[in-house]
Amino acid sequence: MNVIVIVADSWQFNYLGCYGNDWIQTPNIDALAAEGVVFENAYAEGCPTVPTRRALLTGRYTLPYGGWAPLSSKDTTITDILWHEGMIRAMVSDTSPMQLPRFGYSRSFDQVHFIRGQEFDHFYRSDPCTLNPDDYHKPAFFDDPARAGQEKLASLYCRRELMDYLPQRQRWTSDEDQMAAKVCQKAVEWLEQRDRTRPFLLWVDSFDPHEPWDPPSVWSPELKCPYDPDYQGKEIINPVPTYVDGYLTEQEQHHIRMLYAEKITVTDKWLGKLLDKIREEGLFEDTLVVFLSDHGQPLGNGEHGHGIIRKCRPWPYEELVHIPLVVRCPGLKPGRVSAFVQTVDVAPTIMDFLGVTERTGHMQGQSLLPLMRGDAGRIRDFAIAGYYNFSWSIITEEWSYIHWLDDKHFNENPMKAAAAVGLGEYQERADIWTCTPGSEGETPESDELYARQADPFQLNNLIEKNPDTASQLNQQLREFMLTLKTQQ
Repeated sequence: MNVIVIVADSWQFNYLGCYGNDWIQTPNIDALAAEGVVFENAYAEGCPTVPTRRALLTGRYTLPYGGWAPLSSKDTTITDILWHEGMIRAMVSDTSPMQLPRFGYSRSFDQVHFIRGQEFDHFYRSDPCTLNPDDYHKPAFFDDPARAGQEKLASLYCRRELMDYLPQRQRWTSDEDQMAAKVCQKAVEWLEQRDRTRPFLLWVDSFDPHEPWDPPSVWSPELKCPYDPDYQGKEIINPVPTYVDGYLTEQEQHHIRMLYAEKITVTDKWLGKLLDKIREEGLFEDTLVVFLSDHGQPLGNGEHGHGIIRKCRPWPYEELVHIPLVVRCPGLKPGRVSAFVQTVDVAPTIMDFLGVTERTGHMQGQSLLPLMRGDAGRIRDFAIAGYYNFSWSIITEEWSYIHWLDDKHFNENPMKAAAAVGLGEYQERADIWTCTPGSEGETPESDELYARQADPFQLNNLIEKNPDTASQLNQQLREFMLTLKTQQ
């Protein structure tokens, strides 16, 4: 038996046809969903990029333990376990944090193929570049004295990201040069050249559709964005992570979302070529195929992003923590599962499929195969999500409750806490961003409560009208986190 895991970074669950979107074109993932099991309530427990991958590889929660951190000697990954099982373990990735040596997320893979040049990667920065980053960049809040300092730093940081990216981007001639295309082409090549006498785990980690959002329409004058063909403004492919009010117009916000959607369609196209190769090789008969994202993406006002663009705030709302998850398992009927599942469940599912469970006692997740077979209706009563040392949330059938922590955020992660506002404003508005945990059963005033069925994108905070419900969820969340801490 073989396993292929496909991770596509920053893919909002509702930007997929198989999750109910009726305007975006994602035919290949939708086709995979038609043959597999769609998990309608999958959540990333610890965000963003690195904590999620730690959970995926180890099957353990990250949220109460640590955030953006390397694998430690105490972590046991699925590749560590499969090192003993005679399986080839290969990774194809352009996700920069996966290739940073100090993080160690490529350890125990036999073969690693990194595609260089994505955000955070300085590999091409020194190359001469004919593209001007200011043509694709909009600075934020320079005229606002209250925010000028931090916004200027955040704007310069985003401009620098383009200086890393554009030197290699200038050489692209078609969408075959897109990063998702390069990743999928290398994965196809690996499947063609693999040792066919041995089973394998292939981990395909695509940074697309993560920003910069630069699909073909940005670069080709003869092309129009298929989702926003009448737009006449500036192409802002790497917006500053900040509040959108006072920075982006509604028209610009909409167009950025449409560029994101176009990037998703391009990513789906190239993932389709990988899926075609899997089918051509006859691998669907004996291979578990898992498709998911590490998290979503805030994309503007209202339900799109609660007033922010990119992940500048540790807000665990639906647009960030609710993820797509599709699993195709040989011999199992397609279907949909509404039960709550988490990123920590992927690793034990892989081990269960391979029949390698004797060394998985450290995993806190649970196999999804009983849900897929119909042998179980649920494996947990709720999901959790959040940012380490910033926020916790609990999601139940009826409610989603967000709890803000009172730890010293700036000491833990100054970039995330201060990207959008200066320290002075942060301190002045501490009642909004922080709270004390309170005594048992006490709910801090700054916490939030939403009715999931009536308000799925959490726009109407009901905590003042339902204090008892909030208090009960607060207690349930605290008890679960304490249980996890005892398992550290």
